[in-house]
Amino acid sequence: MSITGVLSVASALAAVVAVVLSVRQVRLMSRQSLLPVVLEAFREARSREWFDARDFIYERLAAECSPERGVSQQPPEARVALRKVGFLFDNFGLLIAHGVVPEEVVIGFFGSLDEIWHIMEPYVRKEAELRGMGYMVFFEDLVVRSRSRSTRDVRKALGLRTIGTVR
Repeated sequence: MSITGVLSVASALAAVVAVVLSVRQVRLMSRQSLLPVVLEAFREARSREWFDARDFIYERLAAECSPERGVSQQPPEARVALRKVGFLFDNFGLLIAHGVVPEEVVIGFFGSLDEIWHIMEPYVRKEAELRGMGYMVFFEDLVVRSRSRSTRDVRKALGLRTIGTVR
């Protein structure tokens, strides 16, 4: 191969490497710019208002509110609780679906979402029917993901330990 050919191959290789590195850098910058959004979502999940909404769903929703009214036609306290909890999980599901946050982070933090989904599902399904479109679809996807990976396995893969296992 001539010197010109070698230089052409080397130039092409350098260009490919530069493009790959540039794409990687853009992805890293994109993730970093979303970090405040992710941190705010976790902060929300620790707020008193969020815990109050979650407690309302666990303790009172089914007894006080019919799923036939979906979400948007519920009395204010129920509507706020359903939206506060549901949209938080929907937002986390959106971030996971777009590759912004690894699912292990959310599943490791919240654990199984089966219980809360079981309570909320009839309200979410009815709201979707009333709207004629998907509703909290990323929340549902997050639930499916949490079912496919046990919280114990996720936490073990992350290297989390408990007091009884430290030697």
